[in-house]
Amino acid sequence: MPRRPLWRLYQAIALAVAIPVLAAGCATEEPVAPLDGQQAAANLDTEPDTSPTPGAPVPLTGFVPRSISYLNAEITVTGVEVSQQTPRSYGNATGTPEYGDAHYAYLAVKVANQLNFTTFLVQDGVFLALADDELVPLDSSGSPATDVIAPGATATGWYAFELPAGASLERASLVFGPAGHRQERLPLIGDLPTPEYPKAITVASPGTVLTGNSGCPLKVEVEEAYLAHWVGFDEDGRSHTTKQAEAGRLKLHLGLAVTGPANRSGCFIATGSGGDVHLIVDGDRLGDYPELGGTTNVAAGATDRQYLVYDIPDSGQVEIEWGRLGGKQVRIPVPLP
Repeated sequence: MPRRPLWRLYQAIALAVAIPVLAAGCATEEPVAPLDGQQAAANLDTEPDTSPTPGAPVPLTGFVPRSISYLNAEITVTGVEVSQQTPRSYGNATGTPEYGDAHYAYLAVKVANQLNFTTFLVQDGVFLALADDELVPLDSSGSPATDVIAPGATATGWYAFELPAGASLERASLVFGPAGHRQERLPLIGDLPTPEYPKAITVASPGTVLTGNSGCPLKVEVEEAYLAHWVGFDEDGRSHTTKQAEAGRLKLHLGLAVTGPANRSGCFIATGSGGDVHLIVDGDRLGDYPELGGTTNVAAGATDRQYLVYDIPDSGQVEIEWGRLGGKQVRIPVPLP
């Protein structure tokens, strides 16, 4: 029996090898989790992953859709949320989302260009005002709402604002208008204030104005007058717009009915230097040129609808002077707020 001890030795060695192999192949009821911040197979000497783990976007409680007018567009905010996703990847359904340390307020918007013959582009002069009235500028990267919007078209996109640490949107407002200009303000939650402008005013008509071209008498009636932060409209296949009024100033729009004499044709109100209508501020005659003007020839006995737009101060004494310099003139006061 010389081989039996050797056989038992082989059995012992095989059993010793089998035990750890079997133990490695058996799953426990609860898997052992890796150390916090490490992967299961990570080397313990490797630096832990410190990149932020973003959560789901957080919608603004109490928000309901709301609109505001700015220049020649109507901007409708349809949703508000806070996310750590970067603006250049936000809204990109086909790309890989990118996340950073900062939180962003994302305002889903529809921007409708209300004029049919000019484009609309707004990137500067858009802010998010926080509760302490700190103005956070727009981050325009990646959103079709901040690109050029074709005449009469609507773009859907978002406005992005990088929030300071710990910032709250509870009393935040969307603000349009560059520094030093009139601004439009839309609170994100709560009641919507009634816009102060445009404001209809009453401006008296000058009656018959003896214009300078051969002393042609024109009957001028002011049918409409209003003050506004800006003026924009379509007429005769063109769009006519002003810039946003500066702080302390307003735009004055005068809608006119101009009737020519029955026996004369080609009469018109001249608006150039030394023309037939002038802006008077605190008794001083300023430049004759209106910011916008649509005064043209009037046929004999016909009545044309025309317009004038002036940039005026929002206080003091403002008048419109009718009549060629050196001739008969009449000054009409413009009521200010």
